[in-house]
Amino acid sequence: MQIKAQGLLNAAKFIEAEYGRDALGAVVRACSEPVRDRYISAIAINWHPIEEFLEFVQTADKILGDGKGKLIVEIGAAGARANMKGIAVRIAFYIAQPDFFFRRVAGLWKQFNDEGEMITHEIGERSGAIELAGLKTPNALFCLVLTGWIREVSTALGIQDPSPRHTECRARGDARCYWDVRWTALRPDQEGAREARESIERLQSKTPSMAPNALSSGKVRTSSPSSSTTKAVAPLPARDKKR
Repeated sequence: MQIKAQGLLNAAKFIEAEYGRDALGAVVRACSEPVRDRYISAIAINWHPIEEFLEFVQTADKILGDGKGKLIVEIGAAGARANMKGIAVRIAFYIAQPDFFFRRVAGLWKQFNDEGEMITHEIGERSGAIELAGLKTPNALFCLVLTGWIREVSTALGIQDPSPRHTECRARGDARCYWDVRWTALRPDQEGAREARESIERLQSKTPSMAPNALSSGKVRTSSPSSSTTKAVAPLPARDKKR
């Protein structure tokens, strides 16, 4: 499977912003040579093997996280925010009706991934379900990324307190990759609630497809941004500014 390098670059920017330049350098240096070269030379629109991206996020989780995937989920959420291109698009997603949103993200998936699709199931006023289909080789790390992605785009849409749970995973031996998503409300105001109910009725009748889709110096934090455990590291390899 090939994905756009934007995912790798967004992950690097998130690590840099949360943990600092030296922490990012430690992650990059701990990766294999192909991943280091990709980080240095890639531009966002380049296609590259998904394995390089997954190696990068897994390495980051081992060095900076708890090694159990929580940081990978946050990287997925950060990537979704970056893909939505800031506050203006987040506002546009917020006021959009859910049926339009789900059709739109199906198209976004193909912009960033050359395999698979996501399908919505059982859309209700307080819950829904999402299935990832069509991947030749499932990967549990990629599913962690998508868990964060689903949470963030749900929030941008106006869903209140979304809680996606990856209840089934092909990488764990299940028949499908499936997320159960629960939330408290779709819109905070009465008019929004009415529009949400009408949109849900359309979703239930149509069942549309969906899918994802200058730094500070210092010490490396080895567990989380609040951790006090640090160590000195060598400088971060510079990215190719000409690209």
